[in-house]
Amino acid sequence: MPLFLSTPATAQSTSSRPALVTADDTVAASERQAVLALSRLGLETQRMQFPVTFCNLKGLCLPVGSWTVNLSQADADRVLASNMSFLVPSRYDQMIFEGDTASFITATRTFNKLPLNERIPALPESSDSYREFDRRLLNHLNTHIAPQMQQVMGVAAEARYQEMNAQERGTFLREQARATGMPAEVLEALVSSGYAFGFYLPRLQGSITIRQVERTTFGGVKYIAYETSINAPARTRMLIYRFDGQTFRKALEVDAQASVFSLDGIAQRASAGASVETLFLPGNSDAQQIFDDAFKSSFKDSTLALSARLREHRMFAVSTPVLSARPAAIQLAIGNQEDIRVDHPVTFRRVINNREREIGWGQVYQPGNTCLAQPAEQRTPSYARLVNGRVDEADLAVEHPWTGVFATLGISNHATALDINEQFTGAGDTTFFDLGFSGNLGYLRNNPSLSGLWLNFGLGLGASDDGSDVFSHLESSGAIRFNLGLEKQTHLSSGLYASLGADLGVEAYQYDDVLAFDELQVVTWGITPKAGLGYYFSPNTRILASAGYHYPLSTRAEYKAGGRVDADMQPGLTLGISLAIHLDFAGPYAGLMTRPSDQCNQLRDRNNRSF
Repeated sequence: MPLFLSTPATAQSTSSRPALVTADDTVAASERQAVLALSRLGLETQRMQFPVTFCNLKGLCLPVGSWTVNLSQADADRVLASNMSFLVPSRYDQMIFEGDTASFITATRTFNKLPLNERIPALPESSDSYREFDRRLLNHLNTHIAPQMQQVMGVAAEARYQEMNAQERGTFLREQARATGMPAEVLEALVSSGYAFGFYLPRLQGSITIRQVERTTFGGVKYIAYETSINAPARTRMLIYRFDGQTFRKALEVDAQASVFSLDGIAQRASAGASVETLFLPGNSDAQQIFDDAFKSSFKDSTLALSARLREHRMFAVSTPVLSARPAAIQLAIGNQEDIRVDHPVTFRRVINNREREIGWGQVYQPGNTCLAQPAEQRTPSYARLVNGRVDEADLAVEHPWTGVFATLGISNHATALDINEQFTGAGDTTFFDLGFSGNLGYLRNNPSLSGLWLNFGLGLGASDDGSDVFSHLESSGAIRFNLGLEKQTHLSSGLYASLGADLGVEAYQYDDVLAFDELQVVTWGITPKAGLGYYFSPNTRILASAGYHYPLSTRAEYKAGGRVDADMQPGLTLGISLAIHLDFAGPYAGLMTRPSDQCNQLRDRNNRSF
């Protein structure tokens, strides 16, 4: 099992920043500090049991026991490795210790299989509690890593390494490389090192559901199938240790856990599921493949949440002085090398009375090409717009921890009307209570042409008006809808924004016919163009009031006991208000997330092949 070492690499120099930018040393986090990232995922257990529920065609669900699934250490490590770039992105240099060699990956070069004097063993494989894993990992770091760092950093301190210029540092490292037999590139990383990351996965708590469903072939033949689904959120934890010059000590814990009934918990479960449909009744052996798919999706979402929560701490957030402060084109010297995305929020900070204070915030609409693998004259800054507050040159811009995904809570009214046999029934007007998700496509895909474009979908539960006059025998027993929509936001001023978009949705209404002693079920498809005015209280909270016009495209009505009804849902005005709250989990959007720094990595690799 290799051991990863990484160092944040940005183009900014602390010494070049005006003294008024910040009152403390947290700006140094955007410079160069090493992070050891352990590539072994700690596991509480490799064997898990999930309760199984069986639901028949009539919707009757009963528990039918439990099934067992396995997560091997090798599979867990592979999934961690495939998502390591979200946890240790290309804003860091990375070193991989493996046995008696080391590989060093910087923004500009890759050094493979550099020899080490002393072999660094892998962390032994073991399934244990979080506390025991913490103890074992800390002991591993202090037994095998700290001694090498002590030696190198001790010599560096005596030589006043941090005060040297680039040429002096290069000479010092070459001299120490000859003295220790350790490559200069490895020494440079160790001199800068300060933190170690470890990752731990508690026992997965999940459930399996088997639903009996009826399907119809193209020829009209009906048959029974079985839909098996599993949901098992990965509540990954990150352990962060700081090296104080002698030993590693616990500095911080970050977890990807959310309360079951919280909005983050709902989003987490949305990315933690997988399903398969079979013609046969599945068994325990069929659950493993479904679990493997669910785990990969859920673990990726947990790494996105960990990354966002880690960046809440200034030592791990990218910061840069403002180069130009025009509100519509604020220039920042960070970009794709640091994984800055389209619509990425940044806060602007200034020292006032010897205290750093937030004075405004904005959004990047054009990320810069800051790849360090290309010549300096070809690099470009990022451009951001001021959303609220103020900003001046030499203020500090700090990335805001964000996933680009919000939960939406709202209430809306559809002033539509149900006609039966071309007669007005008085029924149809409905008030919906809505819960949904909203994802910024520009941010998720890092595409400037999608800046301000949001993909929304949600579920609404509603109460409809009863029938009137000759249709007073129709009593509403509720309504439900599912909608999918696009929304384009345009920032106006001081947090205000305009919204223009449309929803495509399906709505189902149910009425008790007290004369026929039956239930009338109405299903309608429709499109709703709409416009609105909203306000951002902060990058994480916004409110929107909207108005639209609902156009039903098709309507189908029939009694539960059988019998079609000639019915139409008439168009009508819709009014709504919603509150959107930022989520640490990308939920159903996790699979859309891209890495801006991939472009820099590809350029670096092409350059390496030419050496």
